[in-house]
Amino acid sequence: MSHIVNDMIADQAMDQAIDKVNAMAFSAVSRQLLMRGKGTQFLAGPLEDAGKARDALIDQLAEDILEDLMERPGPHG
Repeated sequence: MSHIVNDMIADQAMDQAIDKVNAMAFSAVSRQLLMRGKGTQFLAGPLEDAGKARDALIDQLAEDILEDLMERPGPHG
């Protein structure tokens, strides 16, 4: 079940991930995907697509950011 505060945190994570990837050159996006080992199918070959590569990295970064934000303690502990 969803909670409004959790939804706000998820939106914040997605916004941060989008901003971070949009500020990257495609070479940096490629490097990040290669380091993570995910989404690399969009870097070369028949599925090569810079937009999909950026989307894949956004999804991965959003997950990481969301995890970090959710682990942050709240005002009541």
